[in-house]
Amino acid sequence: MKRMKWTPSAWRMGSNVSSNLMGNVAYAFGQWLQLTILAHMGGPAAVGTYVAALALTAPVIVFANLCLRFMQASDARGAYTFREYLSLRGATTVEAVLVILIIARATGAGRGAWLILLPVCAMRAADALSDIYYGLWQQCERMSVIAWGLVLNSACSVALMIVASILGGGVPGAAVGAALGSCAALLFVRLRTASDRALRGAIATDSGPVAWRRVFQLSREAAPLGFTLLLSSLQQNVPRFFVQCYAGAAALGVFAAASQLTTTAEIVSGAIGGGATPRLGLLSAGGDGWSFRKLTRKLAVAGVLLGAAGVVLSALAGRWFLALLYRPEFASGAHTLVILSAAAGMGLVASLLGYSLTSARVITIQPLLLTVTVTVLVVCCAAVVPRRGGEGAAWALLAATSVHALGSWFALRHFVWKPAESSGLYETPEAGTARPLTDRTVRGPRRKRQPCDAEGLLRHAPLVEAIRVEPTGKSSV
Repeated sequence: MKRMKWTPSAWRMGSNVSSNLMGNVAYAFGQWLQLTILAHMGGPAAVGTYVAALALTAPVIVFANLCLRFMQASDARGAYTFREYLSLRGATTVEAVLVILIIARATGAGRGAWLILLPVCAMRAADALSDIYYGLWQQCERMSVIAWGLVLNSACSVALMIVASILGGGVPGAAVGAALGSCAALLFVRLRTASDRALRGAIATDSGPVAWRRVFQLSREAAPLGFTLLLSSLQQNVPRFFVQCYAGAAALGVFAAASQLTTTAEIVSGAIGGGATPRLGLLSAGGDGWSFRKLTRKLAVAGVLLGAAGVVLSALAGRWFLALLYRPEFASGAHTLVILSAAAGMGLVASLLGYSLTSARVITIQPLLLTVTVTVLVVCCAAVVPRRGGEGAAWALLAATSVHALGSWFALRHFVWKPAESSGLYETPEAGTARPLTDRTVRGPRRKRQPCDAEGLLRHAPLVEAIRVEPTGKSSV
């Protein structure tokens, strides 16, 4: 077997993966620290009040972001300029903040809620603008600056929250601290971009008035992906709306604290799925359907086993973790944590199956699956949360993620495996060499036979990663 030559591009890819991992771990750790500070500051009610503001702003901001960073980073041909991406993000952010304020006004938010909501809106806006600068660095495959921006954001937010707690600023002071942390990260990435010779030149080429017609065209292209992101955000935040409405801020605080302990599943999903995506793409493009199906099953089994391990750990030590990491009153959410761990496990399976769907270029069915998932979630929450509170929301989330996982599995069978089986693509290696996978074998006999574009396939592969939405805190899309 030949030894793989370590090329500069391979070295850069390894460095980018390490930088991404560092930034994501630091971000997740910062999110947990923020909830811990709020828990020690004011107990479950303080956590619930802050999380309610995050849940209100998240879907609107996520939809307004339109996943422009993903489009910008994958814009290898330079179809749109940095200035056009930034102009669209600025316009949609202003509109999103206005919509959030209208919703808060219509729902009768009190003075205390406004003191928290306004800093959270500022935090969201700063993160949204930073995201476009991050996209520019990502496009140049220089992820270290993004990682340090996330580290700075988390560190400053946590430090300023601690200062607010010491000074007696309460939850509004903590929200101001988080907003200032995001502003510090925005200032850092703005100055770092301006000081870089290559990127400064790229930005300097954007001169003259903004072509708003092109900006509007960009928004039309990004709107479908923005809708998908909205569905993903609603899947995370709908249970919190119901818990806040029917059980109050304290119950929401316990529910959010328990949910935060299950976010490890998302990091694991990104690591496993990101590592398997290139292999899945090559197997699908090369027509090795038997190996593609085998690897997909391994991913699903891995998700089930990891989810089961999380459930066992939560059942054995969940109460102890909640009391130790937060405060003793949070131990009442131990049973909710077990159910949420099961939901996180099913969500992990659905996410890993989503990587397989994307690698097989089955893209259009995924928003439909998310729509069905959110619908099931809303119906279950409306039926169970008024009687069971946070525990009912956990059961509703488990039902929705189970539907998502089963739907993804049936989509793979219907759109990928059955058409390929009828064409003889799932013969075992001993039975002979499989024929290349083509549009005709997947979509039916009416379409012209064309080879599958492997490069285009891998270009679409990050879509599952792109639609991931952080369960609490700031958007990281």
